[in-house]
Amino acid sequence: MKYSFIFLTFLLIPVLGHGQSKQTTLDSIEAVFTTTKDDSIRAEAYYQYAKAVQGEDINAAIEYSSKSAELGLEIGASRIAAGAYNFLGIVYFGLGDYEKTLNYFYDVLNIYEQIQDSVQIAKIYNNVGLILIDLGRVEESIEYYEKSLKIKRNRGDKLGVANTLSNLGLVQSDLGNYDIAHDYFMQSLRVDQNLGQTIGTFKDLSNLADNYLNRNMYDSAEYYYSRAMSMMDDIDEQYNKSELVRRIGRLNFLNGEYERALEKYQMALGMAEEINAKTLLGKNYLGLSEVYKQLGDFKMALEYYEKYTAINEQQFSEEQAQKLAQIENNYQIKQRENKIQLLNKESEIKDLKLSNTQMVIYWLAGIVLLISVIIILQIRKNNYKTKANNLLRVQNEEIVEKNRNIMDSILCAKNIQQAILPEDEKLNSVFKEAFVMARARDVVSGDFYWFAEKGDKVLIAAVDCTGHGVPAAFLNVMGNSLLNQIVYEANVLNPGEVLTELNKRVLRSLKSNKLYTQVDDGMDIGICMMDRNTKKLTFAGAKRPMYFFHGSELNVVKGDHYPVGGVLFEAERHYQEHELALQPNDLVYLFTDGLVDQFGGSENKKFMYFRFKKLLKDVCEKPLNEQKRIIESELVKWQGENEQTDDMLLIGVRV
Repeated sequence: MKYSFIFLTFLLIPVLGHGQSKQTTLDSIEAVFTTTKDDSIRAEAYYQYAKAVQGEDINAAIEYSSKSAELGLEIGASRIAAGAYNFLGIVYFGLGDYEKTLNYFYDVLNIYEQIQDSVQIAKIYNNVGLILIDLGRVEESIEYYEKSLKIKRNRGDKLGVANTLSNLGLVQSDLGNYDIAHDYFMQSLRVDQNLGQTIGTFKDLSNLADNYLNRNMYDSAEYYYSRAMSMMDDIDEQYNKSELVRRIGRLNFLNGEYERALEKYQMALGMAEEINAKTLLGKNYLGLSEVYKQLGDFKMALEYYEKYTAINEQQFSEEQAQKLAQIENNYQIKQRENKIQLLNKESEIKDLKLSNTQMVIYWLAGIVLLISVIIILQIRKNNYKTKANNLLRVQNEEIVEKNRNIMDSILCAKNIQQAILPEDEKLNSVFKEAFVMARARDVVSGDFYWFAEKGDKVLIAAVDCTGHGVPAAFLNVMGNSLLNQIVYEANVLNPGEVLTELNKRVLRSLKSNKLYTQVDDGMDIGICMMDRNTKKLTFAGAKRPMYFFHGSELNVVKGDHYPVGGVLFEAERHYQEHELALQPNDLVYLFTDGLVDQFGGSENKKFMYFRFKKLLKDVCEKPLNEQKRIIESELVKWQGENEQTDDMLLIGVRV
C-alpha cells in the first residue's frame, strides 16, 4: 500500500464563470491583477493564474506563483504566500526535483509556524516526511512523522493520527523493523475502526497482512488478508482492491496452492484491466506466468511472461519520455530564472542613474538613517529571538538524540539476547524433532530458553523473568549466565539441585549489586534433564509445569509453588524432582505463562490452560514444525486486535 500524501488546498476566487472557455478564464483572471488596486486580491489572482496555466505553460505557472508568494509576504498575507509556496512545491515534485520541493515546503512550514496554525503544520510535517523518504533520508522522515503525530494527537485529529501512524508503520516495515511496524498498524487500525473509516480500516488490514507476509508468517498474513477481503464490497478504490487480490494470489502461490493462486491472479487481472493500471497488469502477468509454470502449462506461462515483458517495455518507454519532458521543462525554467535575474540587474542600473540630484541624495540620506535605526532595533530583536530559538532547537535535538540512543541501546540488547540463545540446529541435532516459539511483548524479552549438553546428559529450560521489556531483559541475561556457570563450571546437573543453586546465586547477585529492593525480582522456570543412557527424564519446576505426551495421552507434571529469587524466600530452598521413563516419540513441552494469560476471543478473556491443553491434544500427532505453525496461528487469531499481554515462550521436543 502507498504512503498517504496530504496537500494543502485554498479557495478559488469567485470570478470564474461556469462554462467559460480556458482563454476566457485566463483573460478574466488577468483583468483582475492588472486593474485592481487591492494587493491581496492581486496576490490571489497571480496564484489562480498560475494554477490555470499549469497544464500548458509550466514556466508561466512558476513565474506567477512566485509573484503571488512574494507579494503575499510583502503585504502580510501569510496564507496566500503559503498557498503559492505549496503550489511551487507540488510543481517541482511533478518535475522530479525533490530538493526544491523540500525547500518550498520548508517555506510553507516557516509561515505556518509564525502564525501558529497547528493544523497546517501537522500536514506539512507529513509531506516533508514523504519527500525525505524519496531523498533516502529515512531517519529524518521518521522525526517529521512523529512531530506530525504529536500535533494531531494534541488536537484530537483522530483521522490524521491514523494516517500518520500508517505512514510510520510503512517506513518501519521498509526498514525491516516488522515488530515496530506491527504496533503502528494496529494503532492505526483501532483508530480507523473507532471512527468508522472503511477505506482506512481496509488499508490497515492490508498493511498488517503485508507485514506478516514479509516475515513469511503465511497463516497470520492470510487471516488479515481475509478480513480485508470481506470489506471489498464497501471499497470504491479499484486499484487497492486489485492489488489486495493480487497479493492474496501471491500468498497462495508461496503456500503451494497453485489453483487458488491462479483464480486470484485472474480476478486481480480483470480488475486491473478495468482501470488500465499498467503496473498492476505487469505484476499479474508475471504472477500468472509463475503459476502456469508450476502447473506444467509452459505455453500459458510463456504467453503471460511475454505480456509481462511487453508492458514493462511500454512503461519504460513512457517513463523515459516523461524524464525527457522533465529535463526540457527544468532547462526552460533555468533559462527563465536567469533571464529574470538579468532583467533585475538592468533595472538596478537604471535606478542608480536616476539618483544624481542633490535633493534625491538628501532624501536618501534621511531614509538610510531611518532604516538604519529600524535595522538596528530589528537586529537586536532578531538576535534575542534567534538565541531563544537556538536554545529550543538544541534542547529538542538533545531529546531526539537521547531517544535515538535509548532505542539503539534496546536494539543492541535485543541482538545480544538473540546471540546467547542456543541455535535451532543444535536442538534438532540432539532430539528427533524440536521447535521453539518465542514472541516478545516489547523489543527485548524477559523470557528465554536454555540448553546444555554434558556427556550423556541433556538439559533444557524455559525461563520467565519478572516483568517484561528492559528490566526483565537484564534478569534474562543474568539467568542465562548463571545457568551456564552452575552446569559447566560447578558440574551440577540434577534439575532440582540446579534450581536450588540458581536461587542462591540470584539472591546473592541482586543483593550484592544493590538491585534487590521491595520489587519481586525473580524467575519462574521449568527445567528437565534427559539421560541418553538410562532413557530417563528428570524434571523440576519453579512455578512452571511440564506437559508430557506418551502417545496421545497428556500428563501434567507440576512444579513447586515458589519461584527462583523473589522477595519472600527461605534461607535454603529445595525443589522437588520428578522422574519419568522415556519411550520413543514421547513429547515434552515447556512454556511460560504468557501463552495462557493472553487476552482475546469474542469475550476478551484469557486463553487459559484448558484451551492450551486442548490445542496440544489436537496437534500432538502432527510433525513439530506443523505444530508450531498451527499454535502460532491460533494465538494470533485469539489475540485479534488486543495488545500482547506478556512475553510468550514454548519449547517442544520429540525424543
